[in-house]
Amino acid sequence: MAATLEQAQAYQSALKHREYAYKTESDPLMVKFQLGKITKDEWEAKRDEIKTRHPYPEGVTEEECISKLQDLGVM
Repeated sequence: MAATLEQAQAYQSALKHREYAYKTESDPLMVKFQLGKITKDEWEAKRDEIKTRHPYPEGVTEEECISKLQDLGVM
């Protein structure tokens, strides 16, 4: 099944939001984990929270969404 325009846009939006959240929220925790100041579970919990907060659209794969965005000249 090919992704619809709406699904591709939702994927791109979630991707960009995840990238920002990882950089601002998860990456600092990764450094703290590497320094032994927090546990790996704490760092991974933040990553999971970000994925939950910014879900990819259901019913299509990432590859289908990327293909649609490439067809539109967005990626």
